[in-house]
Amino acid sequence: MISVVTQTEIGNLFEILGANLPVGICIIQDEKFRYINPSFLTYTGYIEDELLGKDFLAIVIPEDREIVKENATKMLKGELNSAYQFRVACKDGSSKWVMGAVRYVQYCGREAILVICMDITEQKQSEENYKILTAHSADVIYRLRLTDAHFTYVSLFVEHMLGYTVQEALALQPKDILTPESYEIQKKQMLKDIENGVRQRTLQLDAVHKDGHIIPVEIHAHFINDEAGQPVEIVGVVRDITDRKKAQEELRIFSDIVASSVNAVAIADLEGNLTYVNKSFLRMWGYDDEKEILGKNALEFWQVAEEAVEVMQKALNNEGCVAELAAKRKNGSIFEVLLSASVVRDEAGKPICRAGSFVDITERKRTEEALRQSEENYRTLFDSAVIGTIVLDAETMKVLMANQAAARILGFSSVEEALEADPFDFVLPEDKEKVSELAEQALLEQNAQMAYDLRMLTKDGRKIWINATGARIVHQGRLAGLISFTDITEKKQQNERLILADRLASIGELAAGTAHEVNNPLTSVIGFSQLLLDKDIPDDIRKDLEIIYSEAQRAAAVTKNLLTFARKHKPVKRLNQINDIIEDVLKLRSHEHKIHDIKIKKQLAPDLPKCMVDYFQIQQVFFNIVINAEYFMTEAHKKGTLTITTEKQNGTVIITFTDDGPGIPRENLNRIFNPFFTTKATGKGTGLGLSICHGIITEHGGRIHARSQRGEGTTIFIELPINGNQP
Repeated sequence: MISVVTQTEIGNLFEILGANLPVGICIIQDEKFRYINPSFLTYTGYIEDELLGKDFLAIVIPEDREIVKENATKMLKGELNSAYQFRVACKDGSSKWVMGAVRYVQYCGREAILVICMDITEQKQSEENYKILTAHSADVIYRLRLTDAHFTYVSLFVEHMLGYTVQEALALQPKDILTPESYEIQKKQMLKDIENGVRQRTLQLDAVHKDGHIIPVEIHAHFINDEAGQPVEIVGVVRDITDRKKAQEELRIFSDIVASSVNAVAIADLEGNLTYVNKSFLRMWGYDDEKEILGKNALEFWQVAEEAVEVMQKALNNEGCVAELAAKRKNGSIFEVLLSASVVRDEAGKPICRAGSFVDITERKRTEEALRQSEENYRTLFDSAVIGTIVLDAETMKVLMANQAAARILGFSSVEEALEADPFDFVLPEDKEKVSELAEQALLEQNAQMAYDLRMLTKDGRKIWINATGARIVHQGRLAGLISFTDITEKKQQNERLILADRLASIGELAAGTAHEVNNPLTSVIGFSQLLLDKDIPDDIRKDLEIIYSEAQRAAAVTKNLLTFARKHKPVKRLNQINDIIEDVLKLRSHEHKIHDIKIKKQLAPDLPKCMVDYFQIQQVFFNIVINAEYFMTEAHKKGTLTITTEKQNGTVIITFTDDGPGIPRENLNRIFNPFFTTKATGKGTGLGLSICHGIITEHGGRIHARSQRGEGTTIFIELPINGNQP
């Protein structure tokens, strides 16, 4: 049986519920308050008598009255289903936000409006604070709905960071903002986190600005779950880390520079304990691993600790300090170091650590000592040199310095006497103009290093030849010329004798050729005259034939003597020392090497065994190779270095000639030993020299070949069998 609840009982029940519910409840009838529960009175601050019978809209903030009337009308008509928000005026003059809903009810037998209100002031304040925070944040704050991967909220900073307005950003998805690679990373990580129940994640990704350029960002995302505990939304913060990335890259580059610096670098705390050293520091001090060093006090690495303390104290008092100290390696050896010490300070200027950069100056110190010693010995060397040397003042052309060799060559009894002379008094009249030009060239041109052969008059009237070179120098703060010269009078005479000898050799060749030409007809004359003498002929004719036969025999004897003189013999091989042949060749070319600034480096094996060779033919080979090297080095850069080495390998002597000339092109390398092939300028070579060398070495049972690369010089290799190991 169903019990019937009377209207009185319903009214009592309403009174009980209204008095105990935590929400505000009001009944409005004829637009006046007819009922107000205690909760409404509590958060508005009124008492019941102050509101009953008064217009409901009177306590609504004026700015919100129209929206309240509009929303109440829509809700009563069923056009609005959700509660709406408005503000009410409290008794103390403050206002509160409430969320309200209305509906029709019967009250005291008449139609009335039931108003249910909830105080949401604190919630609205939190929302307002959140909006202010997000609006002024230097990061982009967003909310992302997981069901369709659309943003439901994006803060204003998105326009500054990515160039999109908030409305444009809300229409995008993560795949539209991230690079394809970053989107795939973010997508995979999100699915993995959802699967593993991870609530938050921080990722570094690349976002795409509206204009297309890439921005490195850091995204901190937090999953929001529904009532069932399933992730439905992500609340996240996006931070532009371009400056951080740049700073990290700059720090990485700086760290790489410091780590790979050729200078040793170390960092220590304020107590001097090492906290960092680079590889150059380990190498300089002789350690293999930084673990051997880190934590040790820096004073352990110096020969005199007090000196290092003084330097660091100066660095602490000033911006930095540079000093030369004696350092101590792991093995105990001492070396000189140039130390640049400094103190690193924080933004407030407070020291936080010490830093030092170190350069090993041991070699520089040795060089300085050698220079000092050289300066001390300079005068001795200058005076004792066999080459005459004078220093001319560029302005007055007076002799400022002269050595003993210069005085002796020019016929003076002492250096002091030579200093008083005018150097142009010793130049032949017809050569003075030329000598003046050469002196001016030596004084004005920076790199004038040419050598010249000049005629000079000595003090006692002798005419001599000198070979002179000049260079511009600064002497005692003044521009001067350094003139070096040697007496080549004897060499000039020797050259004349060599020219005569060469002419005689040419005559010998001519005589040999002539003898061959004459010998053939003489043979016929002798033969036929002898045949005629064997016949029965008149005595007067026989007598004439005997004269012809006798004179032809005499002519044949003359041609035989010519052939004997000019005949080319087979090589006469004897045991010869290859090093001696090389030395002889270099002696003969020493003058040319000097005037053409060609340096000779010899690496001759002291225990080199002798070889069975023809001395003069091997000499001819070496001559040819040396002269070729001289030519190409001089043509290339007016000077050069020729390195000659000998060594024994098994049963063979290896001789190498290495120049620093222009090298031989690859396409010509295999042709240089062919007859008549030459790379010299027209008229400078016949192309026979190396082919003759090849023939001589081959005839000796050896081998000759070349190795070269364009721009890196040429090496000629000669291999000769030791003793009599001939093929």
